[in-house]
Amino acid sequence: MPNELRVGMISWAHVHAEFRAKALKELPGTRIVAISDDNEVRGRAAAKRFGVENFITDWRVLVCRGDIDVVMVHSENARHADQVVAAAQAGKHVFCEKPVATNTADAARMVDAVEKAGVQGTAAFVSRFSQEASRSKAVVESGMLGKIIHTRSFIGLAGIREIGCPPDMADWMEDPVLGGGGAWIDEGSHGIDLLRWLNGDIVRIAAMTTNRNKPQLKVDDIGAAILTYANGSLGEIGTAWSMAVEIGMRNLLEIYGSDGTLIMRATDQFPRVEVYDANGKGPLKGWSIPHIEPDAKEPHDYASWPPHVHHYKREMASFVSRYLNDLRPFGPTLRDGLACISVIEAGYRSAAQGGNAQEIV
Repeated sequence: MPNELRVGMISWAHVHAEFRAKALKELPGTRIVAISDDNEVRGRAAAKRFGVENFITDWRVLVCRGDIDVVMVHSENARHADQVVAAAQAGKHVFCEKPVATNTADAARMVDAVEKAGVQGTAAFVSRFSQEASRSKAVVESGMLGKIIHTRSFIGLAGIREIGCPPDMADWMEDPVLGGGGAWIDEGSHGIDLLRWLNGDIVRIAAMTTNRNKPQLKVDDIGAAILTYANGSLGEIGTAWSMAVEIGMRNLLEIYGSDGTLIMRATDQFPRVEVYDANGKGPLKGWSIPHIEPDAKEPHDYASWPPHVHHYKREMASFVSRYLNDLRPFGPTLRDGLACISVIEAGYRSAAQGGNAQEIV
C-alpha cells in the first residue's frame, strides 16, 4: 500500500480549492506537489500560500507528471470534463468539484474515461461529510424511521457574492455557460446527492426555476421540484441564491417515515439532528436531539474550523485514508455525479416546459 498521497491541483477558480488545500496541508501522509491555474496571478498566490514549489501554467502538463497520484479539479463547471478525462487517460485518480459537469453528456464522458483507465473518479459531494449527515445516514440505515414516505430538502445561500466568494468565482458561477445555471445546479447538486444517498435513486422530477430577486443575473436564483424515488416515495427540494438568514446559508433536510421522522439542520447556528421515534419504549418514545460527539479520531479540532466548513476536513481525511489503505471507492463516485446531474438536467428541462414531469434518463 502507498505511504503517501501526492496531489496535483487544477485551478483555484472555486474557493473550495482553498478549503481542501488547507485540509490536505493539515493531514499526515499527503503532499500537494503541483498547482496549475490559467489565472497565473491567482495560481501563483495559492502556491505561495501553501508552500508548493511547482506552479504550472498549463494543466495538460500537470496531469502528465510522474510524481502525482491524484488530480483535484476545481475549475469552472463547464471545464471539468476535459480536465478529468485527460487526467484519467494519463493514469491519474481524479477528484472533481461538484457539479461534476454542466450536462449529462460530459458527465458520462468522464465516467467512461475513469472506468476505461481503471482509475478512481471521486465526486466532491462534501455535504455527506458533515457530522449531522453522518448521523442522519446512521439513523436511516438503523430502520428506526420505518418505510420512508416523503423527504423534503431546502438548501441555499444569500448568494455567491453575498457569502464572500471571490469576485472572479462569482463571475463564472453566474455565467449560464461556465456555471451551467444558477441556484438549481449549484445548491441543488448538494441537495439531490444527499437525498439520493439517504433514500435511493430519483426516477422522475417536476421542477420550476425563476429569477425572483436578482434581475441582474442571467441564471435562476430559486428553484423548486417534486421528486419520485425508485422505492415509490415522494420528495420536495427547494434551492435559493437569495436567502436572508444569519450565516448566509441553510441546509435543512426532513425525512418522514412510517415509524419516525428525522430533521437535519446542518448549517444552523447550532447544527443538530432531531429524531422522532414513534416506537420507542418509555421515556425514549418521541422527540430526541442526540448529542453528536466527535469521533475519537476526528481529523481536527472543531473549534478551529467553523461549523459550516468543518466537513471539508472530514471529507479530505476520509479520502486520504481510503487512498492510503487502498479502500475503494475513495468517496462518492463520478457515477454518483452523473446520477446527480441527470436529475439537475431533467429539472431544468421540466422548468423549460412549464413544470411538466420528466423521467430521469
